[in-house]
Amino acid sequence: MSEKTNTEKLKDYLNNFLLNDRNNGKIVMLSGAWGAGKTHFWKEEIAKEQEKIEKDNKEIDKYSKEEYKTGLHSKLKDKNKACVYISLYGKTSIESIELDIFMKAYKHIVGDADIVSKTCSVFTNLGKNLGNIAYKGAGNAFTWLDNLIDKDKFNKAGEYLENGGIICFDDFERKSKNIDLNDLFGFISQLALEYKCKIVIILNSDVFQEEEAKVFSNVKEKTINKFLTFNPSKEELFEIIFSLYQIDEKYKEVLLKSILEMDILNARVYKNVFENFEELIEEYPDLTDSEIRFFVLSLINFNLTHRVFKFYDYPKGFETLELPKNFIFYKITPILFDSLKQILDYKNKIFIKSNLIKRIQSLIEFRYANNQNNNIHIAGITTKPPKEIIINDINALNKYSDDIWNYWKLDKILNFRENVSLEKQKVINDFIEKGYL
Repeated sequence: MSEKTNTEKLKDYLNNFLLNDRNNGKIVMLSGAWGAGKTHFWKEEIAKEQEKIEKDNKEIDKYSKEEYKTGLHSKLKDKNKACVYISLYGKTSIESIELDIFMKAYKHIVGDADIVSKTCSVFTNLGKNLGNIAYKGAGNAFTWLDNLIDKDKFNKAGEYLENGGIICFDDFERKSKNIDLNDLFGFISQLALEYKCKIVIILNSDVFQEEEAKVFSNVKEKTINKFLTFNPSKEELFEIIFSLYQIDEKYKEVLLKSILEMDILNARVYKNVFENFEELIEEYPDLTDSEIRFFVLSLINFNLTHRVFKFYDYPKGFETLELPKNFIFYKITPILFDSLKQILDYKNKIFIKSNLIKRIQSLIEFRYANNQNNNIHIAGITTKPPKEIIINDINALNKYSDDIWNYWKLDKILNFRENVSLEKQKVINDFIEKGYL
């Protein structure tokens, strides 16, 4: 039996922790690198909330019965307890969060979607009047709702959360500035305390800035009972995301190898690659591995920089960087590439951005240091004195260092267009830029 991956171990631990009644009233923080797929991990590997999706022009369940039974949604529903996911995106008050929690808790068990949607739409305008519905024994807090919804449904929702229900909070970095962070964590703590429910918060410590960072530093030790880290390898994240798509297994190896070459851990980027690949391969089923690799590397680069390199329009390709036309980078590029051949291990691709930028800067300084004239003549035009040019060129170098590095990495280190015709490069680049074939 092969050893379990970090993701599998975390999944087992989190499931056991959240299903154990001894942990009622506790708060767990799930952190991890930005884009590593924390939300995806929670929704697809832990909670597995059943919903309708469209496939082949038919509406079907997202999960099979067997898959659904492995998630917390199913396991808690069997106990008449709710598992609720709350995105803080778009929430402008604690009251709006309260209502969302109770509506979703009720929907999880009863499935009264019509009542939920109507009430939430009404709340858009009336939410400030709600009051502390999350606190038990709120007295007349429901009176304003008497003509909108049966308040018994709120009481029922509370029962579904009490003593074992689970609430997951996400998108802290997208919450409204109108919500005070101290108040928010006070509310979360009160939920756990009053209802003896378990709470998961998905966030990273560095998501908060300035004053909120200080607040979070003060409250987290008092509020959070367990700190867990979602730290999948690139291969693990690839497997998790790839399993969601109907891509032929024969393409799996080249897709994985290509993604690994770009050295990026980001669930959104992986999804974007697979979604676009499905379209591309349907239209061009005979793509070679080299062409697929070119597509993956180019698409990821486009996601990160919004640029494609058009060697069919520009022989050197880096002209598409839109650098200043008089930037000496164009003049020293041949010298640069020749000199770097001696220090770069192409086989192992051992090189970093700082090395490249330092080498370009040293060549700029060397080039001008060896000029004996007060002015430099380029293409018959007298330019500014060397010192000013050096400053301008180094400033340009720093400004465009990311673009220069990305070009160098793709073309000189990864050799991304190897065995890909200019015609096929154009087809793939046009698809990446336009978004359609």
